[in-house]
Amino acid sequence: HPDISFYSIVGDLVSTGLNRDDRDELWQHSGQEYKKKPLMPIPGNHDSQDGLGAWMYKEMFSLPENGPQNQPSEMTYSFTHQDALFLMIDATLPVPNQTAWVETALKATDKKWKFVMFHFPPYNFVEPYEEIMQEWGTLFDRYHVDMVMSGHMHYYLRTKPMFNKQPVSDPSKGTIYTMSISIPGKQEEWLDEPYALKRYQDGPLYQHISIQNNTLKYVCYDPEGNVKDELIIQK
Repeated sequence: HPDISFYSIVGDLVSTGLNRDDRDELWQHSGQEYKKKPLMPIPGNHDSQDGLGAWMYKEMFSLPENGPQNQPSEMTYSFTHQDALFLMIDATLPVPNQTAWVETALKATDKKWKFVMFHFPPYNFVEPYEEIMQEWGTLFDRYHVDMVMSGHMHYYLRTKPMFNKQPVSDPSKGTIYTMSISIPGKQEEWLDEPYALKRYQDGPLYQHISIQNNTLKYVCYDPEGNVKDELIIQK
């Protein structure tokens, strides 16, 4: 995809956050790609190893330092690109401590498109994240975030547009939540999810997003380039 502007990984860049070999393997495996275009990541629980912090993660990147006050810098941050706002939130940090920052950023922006990325998925069948839903989900509803992208659970999910935890008829009325998987899946159960539009038990998968004026195109691929999921949002 030579047309892209930047890459993003929604946490768990490596298995063991304080293992330098894991970091070196990441850069080796990606070849020259991140020398050509920026990588804009956020930490996951594996990047913050055993409660010892994500200092090695921070050593690897120079990210915006415009996150919440009194929180570690470069872990939560925001940036704009063209007519889009991106909120990159470290969900391994205390959730309530970041809520005011999230609301201020969403309320102040004049960008047409709003995207939020953090590691722990609000919608999944494995583990509830009620605090995230209560603290941030209400803000995504209020300020109409277009898409929230997460990882952590080992399967792929795209929800229906959601508002107040309920499916709505159109992306203009709610937020679409996605969860991707960059490794083989390992779900022993495969429970029903009434909010789901598309699911895959296995990976790896990745997503490509392009925006032209009022049209967003989201495509999910496998490594061979086969299209596994596709979405168009028209504003």
